[in-house]
Amino acid sequence: MFLKPYKLKNNVPLKGSEVKKLRQRLQEAFPDKDAGQLISAKTSVSLLKLVTHGDFQSSVYCVNKEPMFFEIEGGRLAPTVMALWQMDNLLPYFTTHPEVLPRLSNGADLMLPGVIPMGTGMNVYGRYKQGQLVAINLTSNKAAIGVGVLPRSSEDLYMSGGYGVGVKILHVFGDKLWSHEPTLAQQVPVIPTAKLTEDDFPPLGSKSHNTESLQKSAISEEDMDEANTATGQREDGNLNNIDNKVSVNPVSEEISNNFSQNLAINKDEKDIENELTPETILKQAFLAALKNNGKSLQLPLLTSNFYRLYIVPEAKQALDLKKSKYKKLSNFLNEMIDEGFIVIREETKGVDKITFIDFDHPELVNFITDVKKSNVSAEGTNSENQNPLFKSELTELYVITDATAPLFTKLNYKRGEAIPALQIKKVLREYVNKQRLSTSNDCTANRSYVLDEILQRICERSAAPLNCIVSSVISKMEHSYQMCSVKDVASNKPLIQMSLATRSKNKKVTLVSNIECYGIIMNEFIKLCKQGAAASTTIVTLPNQKREMLQIQGNQIRFIYNLLTQTYQIPPKCILGLELAKDGKKHQKK
Repeated sequence: MFLKPYKLKNNVPLKGSEVKKLRQRLQEAFPDKDAGQLISAKTSVSLLKLVTHGDFQSSVYCVNKEPMFFEIEGGRLAPTVMALWQMDNLLPYFTTHPEVLPRLSNGADLMLPGVIPMGTGMNVYGRYKQGQLVAINLTSNKAAIGVGVLPRSSEDLYMSGGYGVGVKILHVFGDKLWSHEPTLAQQVPVIPTAKLTEDDFPPLGSKSHNTESLQKSAISEEDMDEANTATGQREDGNLNNIDNKVSVNPVSEEISNNFSQNLAINKDEKDIENELTPETILKQAFLAALKNNGKSLQLPLLTSNFYRLYIVPEAKQALDLKKSKYKKLSNFLNEMIDEGFIVIREETKGVDKITFIDFDHPELVNFITDVKKSNVSAEGTNSENQNPLFKSELTELYVITDATAPLFTKLNYKRGEAIPALQIKKVLREYVNKQRLSTSNDCTANRSYVLDEILQRICERSAAPLNCIVSSVISKMEHSYQMCSVKDVASNKPLIQMSLATRSKNKKVTLVSNIECYGIIMNEFIKLCKQGAAASTTIVTLPNQKREMLQIQGNQIRFIYNLLTQTYQIPPKCILGLELAKDGKKHQKK
């Protein structure tokens, strides 16, 4: 429903009376749940009127700019994944395998073969009616990753024999609704599922096993007692005292004591982290913004842009100026001016720009930021995921294990290294050609290869076609995902082309194409162009061309080039058309 870009028709804040009506609607939609607590009295609620790619008009209710509920056919309210992360009991859950998530992100519905049974017999898919709203989670994570509706009742799903659509997807993690406000977009919280350990299977005859057996026997006797009472066949003296049968295990006492001590230690660590005041968090984010961006900041720079684009991403916790002693951004910046960090000039009323930054300030020189260190040490993560200027994409990975390490080390891969799922087949084909494995005498279209010793140990056979080799190797690898920027994921990207064109009355405009191929969010890019160049910026489609282009009024080649190379860190070799820029010496204001 929201996989493709939608058109935003209206964005209106709701009044107090309208918020009360919304709470009543939530109470009617979720009568057994207190969904109204997601909308507290001090939050700002806004209504978005939008049209999806399929020309369906929907209303989205945002709480503090974060989408929480949206309307579906019939005017019903459905929660977003962000709402389910805050209140996970709003909807019943259908569980699927982690391998299904990329397919759901690409627009597929959840099919019945991918649904984990939740019961037996007729209750294998629960007891729900047609049109029931359900949430979707994974076997490895209880947190919701999607919201959908049942196309058929549970009985019809059972009678279908395990074939067909199980859940029709309405909203999924990673779609346009999830990234409506890029600065507030968050990853799926990890809520691990309960897994069996060795402690669940104690050796026979051990103390823990005897204690568990006594507890189980006591429970069974208690159940029998209740059954006899219900049928009127209870006989006095048949049941013994349960308390006399259950003994205390000293090992369990020691484990509980250690667990309580660990909880106390973790609580103390959290208390130390929470000791940071809002003023300290804001000051550290300010220094980190200056330290990490350095002299790449384009001066003069609007104070509002500096706070939104540089200070907020550097904050370790969510910033709230109203909770600090400053209350306003201007009060904080005035203190930084008094301390000698920056110089601000007021161009017009209400428009302040930073004109000078003292990078030799002793406090700034001695300030140590851990942002760059964490980026280097954290493998498999991408610091640009937190950049609100770039889009993100979910990548499916497979990690090299001990069983597959002998195979991949011959191809210059290390143990523990992650390989994209789409590249596994290419890597194995390269290995087969490199080892010059001969083909068997099988004349079928899907030819088989005579495997070497390494592949024989993995595939457990002497000959197999390439598809079987790929599936056998993947089954011996660990499955994983990575959320990274499209800027890094996309390969063979076309170059960004800047050109000039003439419109009516001999007015020049700047045309820029292929920006979206680098993961740049167009709405944010247009805002920066309007603010920095003070020129009209629109998206146009030229005749005989399918790809959309960005049109900026006037000759803005130099500005676009600086914006792409400095703010977005696009390599200069990927940009064409700089020779069309103005000289800059003519009409230069002093």
